[in-house]
Amino acid sequence: MKTKVKAWIRKWGIAFILPVLLIGILALLQRILMHFHAVGEGYARYIFPVVSFLPVKISSLVPISLTEVFVVSLVLTSPILLAWLIIRIRRAVKEKRGKKFFYRLGKTASWVLFGVYALFMLLHGLNFTRYPLEESLGFGVRQYTVKELEETYTWVVNGLNEARLQSAEDERGVISYPGGTRALLSDLQNLYEEASGKIPEITGNAGRPKPVALSHYWSYTYIVGMYFPFFGEPNINVDVEMSEILFNACHEMSHMHGFAVENDANLAAMLILINSDCPELRYAGFCEALDLIFVELLYAYNTDAEGFEAFVVEHPIVDGYFKDEDARSAYWETIDPPQIVADVSEATNDTFLKVNQQEEGVKSYNMPRSNVADYYFTHVKGKS
Repeated sequence: MKTKVKAWIRKWGIAFILPVLLIGILALLQRILMHFHAVGEGYARYIFPVVSFLPVKISSLVPISLTEVFVVSLVLTSPILLAWLIIRIRRAVKEKRGKKFFYRLGKTASWVLFGVYALFMLLHGLNFTRYPLEESLGFGVRQYTVKELEETYTWVVNGLNEARLQSAEDERGVISYPGGTRALLSDLQNLYEEASGKIPEITGNAGRPKPVALSHYWSYTYIVGMYFPFFGEPNINVDVEMSEILFNACHEMSHMHGFAVENDANLAAMLILINSDCPELRYAGFCEALDLIFVELLYAYNTDAEGFEAFVVEHPIVDGYFKDEDARSAYWETIDPPQIVADVSEATNDTFLKVNQQEEGVKSYNMPRSNVADYYFTHVKGKS
C-alpha cells in the first residue's frame, strides 16, 4: 500500500499537485502581505532592486523593445508551434503513447506555469503589497481650506506657465523635446534618476524606457505604455503626442522602481517630473497636478461657481497648454477602434489588477485629488 502511495505521489503529486499548490501559496502570500505593508515595503526597497538588477541592466543594453520582439515573435510562431503540437499528438496517439505524451506535456506545462508565476511575483507581484506612496510621503493627514487650495493652485499654474515657456515646440507650436522622442527616451534614464535623488522615497534600478515600433496600432487598444516585469522593461507608445509621452514614460519607469500599484506609479511620476531640471518634464508634471488641484478647488468652492470662475480667471494659463491639449484630443479623434477591442483591452487590465489585490481594478489609476496640496504643503512650502 505504501509503495502505491509513494508511486502515486511521485507520478501525480510532484508532477501536477505540487506546482499548483506552490502557485496557490504564492497567491495567498501576496494576499496576506496586503495586511503587512512593512514586509512588502522592505521587499520593494531592499530585495526587489537586487532581484530585478540583471533584467533591467540587460534590457537597457538593447535599444529596441525586447517585449515587442517577444510578443510579435510569439504571435508569428504560434501557428507553427500549434501545428507541431498537433502533429506530435497525432503521432503519439497513433503509436499508442497518448497517455505518456499528455502526462509529460501536462507536467512540463504545470512547472513552467509555476516558474513564470514565481518570477512574476519576484519581479512585480510582491510590490503590490508595499505601503501606498502617499502614506510614505506623509500625505493625507489633513484637510485644506479654500485659501490653502488657492495657494496650491497658484503654485501649480505658475510652475506650469514657467516650464511651458521654457520648453521646446514643434512647427505647430505644440510641446516637443530637443532631438525628438528618441532623444527623450535616451535621456530619460538619467533625468529620472537625477530627480529621484530629491525624493528619498523613490528608489530602484536605473533603466531605459523603450519605444514600441508598432505604437500606432497599439493606440487602437488605448494603451499608452506597459511595464513588462520579466525584462524589467518600460514600453512606451511613441505615436501619441509628446505631452502624453512625457508623463507615460515616467509612469512606466516608476513601475520599474518598484511601484506596482497604478496610482502610486502616477504619483511617483508626477513628483519626478515636477522635481526635474528639464522644463519639458517639469511642465508634464505640473499638467498632471493641474488636473487634480483644479477639481479639488472646484469642490472646495462648492456652490460658489462665480467665485471659482473669478479666481481661475485671475490666474491665466499660457496659450501653449491649450495647444497641447488640442493636439492630444485631435490625435485620439483619429483613433477609432472597434468597441470590442477597447473593451477587451480594458477588461484584461482590470482583471490583471484585481487578481493582484487591487479591488478597484482600472479605477486604481486615479490619484487622490489632495495629493497636490499634500505635496505642496509638506515638501514645497514646508521646506522652503
